[in-house]
Amino acid sequence: MQVRKQRQDLTQLRSNARVVIILANSLPWSSCFEPTLARVGTLPVLLRAILGMQSNHPERIVVVLNRVIGPQIRLDLKHTRRVPDGVKWLEADPATPLSSIVRQVIPSSGDARVLLVAGDRTYQPALLRLVSEWDGQSSVLELASGSEHAGLFALSHEAAVELVADIESNVVTMRDLHRWITQKTLLHGSSFVDFRLLEKDSWQRISMPQDSIVAEQKLNRWLVKPTDGVFARMNRRISIPISRQLIKFPITPNMVSLFTLGVSFAAGVSYAVGGYWNTLLGAVLSVWASILDGCDGEVARLKLQSSDFGCWLETACDYLYYLFIFAGMAIGLVRSSGNSAFAVWGMVLLFGAAATMLLAWFERSRLSGKRPEQFLAVWQRNAESRSSNPLLYLGRKCEFIIRRCFLPYALLAFALLNLNWLALYMSAIGANVAWIISLYSKLSFSSKSRAAAKAPGAHQMKPMKI
Repeated sequence: MQVRKQRQDLTQLRSNARVVIILANSLPWSSCFEPTLARVGTLPVLLRAILGMQSNHPERIVVVLNRVIGPQIRLDLKHTRRVPDGVKWLEADPATPLSSIVRQVIPSSGDARVLLVAGDRTYQPALLRLVSEWDGQSSVLELASGSEHAGLFALSHEAAVELVADIESNVVTMRDLHRWITQKTLLHGSSFVDFRLLEKDSWQRISMPQDSIVAEQKLNRWLVKPTDGVFARMNRRISIPISRQLIKFPITPNMVSLFTLGVSFAAGVSYAVGGYWNTLLGAVLSVWASILDGCDGEVARLKLQSSDFGCWLETACDYLYYLFIFAGMAIGLVRSSGNSAFAVWGMVLLFGAAATMLLAWFERSRLSGKRPEQFLAVWQRNAESRSSNPLLYLGRKCEFIIRRCFLPYALLAFALLNLNWLALYMSAIGANVAWIISLYSKLSFSSKSRAAAKAPGAHQMKPMKI
């Protein structure tokens, strides 16, 4: 049984092998403006493509450059000290057929898929992830916005071999590749291509200096997460301009996380001192910690420095924020009033908060796997699949209350009205409801996963359509 599982894992690994080819050899070149070196988010466009694909862990990345300008481009990218060590460079004339390039790149044996990326465009990270995680049931994946191709293609190994063999087609540019795919679709049928339409806002071609300005504007919009609510989007209006300034300096996302943690600690200390004005100062610092909380992720996405460790560090800092604020609130109320009952409520609050955070911490790795930043979106989808369950419905509709983008503003309102005692009571009750919902969802989602695993054909591989 164990041997069979190992063979299945090996087969799955091979079927997911991907070779990325970033094409920058046939781009129009001018001594005044080089699209691949135009900077967006302080990084050259070509480097953004390399790092964006590298984050999806391909088997190999090959960058194809023009023989004339290629050496200078490599030198400029090398000076950024951000080019991954495993990147391979290939120089080719602008008129070099794509079949010739693919022939030099794909392995002689195996079934690695070939991903083709235009080197003169910026892409929303979700697009690069979509291409990298393509299921390969068709022979080709093509993305386009209306009649304009996005410069992203994925070829199954069979389709790549067919392209290499078809030397008479004279496929040189990506527009030629689109024509070749259209011809093969007429020959093999509509199942040959998986054609997907995109919004033009999800990518940007750089062909002149003005395009870089448009790309920067789109990049700002890509920083907003689909799960962001009203308060999170309000915070982004302040955090994004701050992040834009931070990326001009050698500051890493982890540095921003630790600085934000310091602001959270200062907020907790202000709460703990007690008194109206100290509490109000703690609430204001708490709001600033909420705003700055978005900066580490924004800097990571702007500079393409996202990492699993950084995501887990941010999560740990988030959890410590709650502990600092709640502990400071309870201590401050005890010091100000002399009422020991607030200490009891504080312990109840800290228990509920700690239990909720521990459950979320362990559940995060199970639900979101290699993409911990998607935990909330995955949890919401699982909860929506059981919309008739009242406890999960309550959790899905009320989870925004405990988010760092909303809670600080509620605490600020309580501090202004001098109602911190009420904030403590409500937080204690809410935290203990939250861990009950977390535990229930963990048990509920786990039983659903086991039932799906036991379903007939759950582990069978899906056939590829040719």
